[in-house]
Amino acid sequence: MKPKSFAIWANPRKKEVPGLVHEVMLWAGNNDITLFLPNSLKHLEIASNHSNFYDSTTPPNVDFLLCLGGDGTLIAGVRIFSKPTIPVLGVHIGGLGFLAQITPKELTEKLDMIKDDDFTTQERLVLNAKISNNDHSYFAINDFVVQNETAYRVTSLSLYIDGKHVSDYKSDGIIISTPTGSTAYSLSSGGPIVQPDVFSIVVTPIAPHSLTSRPLVLPADVNIEFRFNGDSEKELKLIADGQNIENLTNNSTVTIFQAQHHLKFITFEDYDYYQTLKTKMVWGKRGS
Repeated sequence: MKPKSFAIWANPRKKEVPGLVHEVMLWAGNNDITLFLPNSLKHLEIASNHSNFYDSTTPPNVDFLLCLGGDGTLIAGVRIFSKPTIPVLGVHIGGLGFLAQITPKELTEKLDMIKDDDFTTQERLVLNAKISNNDHSYFAINDFVVQNETAYRVTSLSLYIDGKHVSDYKSDGIIISTPTGSTAYSLSSGGPIVQPDVFSIVVTPIAPHSLTSRPLVLPADVNIEFRFNGDSEKELKLIADGQNIENLTNNSTVTIFQAQHHLKFITFEDYDYYQTLKTKMVWGKRGS
């Protein structure tokens, strides 16, 4: 079905963004599709006559979201719309990145394919977290991280899976990652790469004070619970996708589990996940 509307979320600091926004505006106008731009792009000269803008606190209802930037921009866009069920297409601008699947040169071609319904959506796991001493629910596309606000303080915690004690950790923190996030912070901390459509949860300790502490790959339907030990845990924080969302105390219990909704990535027949890995990870190159 031809989309009736879509929105752009972009990193305004990227020098390529004005040109890409102009290209998308022309395409939307030529195809009679409503385009919404964020207020952060109002300053662009090319947008001076555009009428549909939105504030990040009140995003519009659209058929899909187009993100211009890197992985951080795409995650921020999905979080701002607070609707991981909206299909998302990322245009990669910058260095290392795994989420944005197309390049600026492919933009118009891929938009035409979306208009002609020549695409698929790949569902990806989203995580929820709840904290025992508040009623809020949080979601993460890449990962949740529990760590001490003071970098040099050790974090002591216990891991429970489906109510069963698994391990006690003394470390700089711990990462609970989706397959999508397995190529982010978890990877740099020694975690495995998990193919995005393999629904699972990765638990990766950060610099553990034990040679036997290793990452765990768990089924997606488990409940993960963290309890905290020791008087030092006065500056703990829970971080979702790189954003500090809640301070924790010794009495806090953090429960993390699979969300009921999934993130939908727009993808195309010619997309090759393994080629992306080889390119981004520089696999097979001498000196790598």
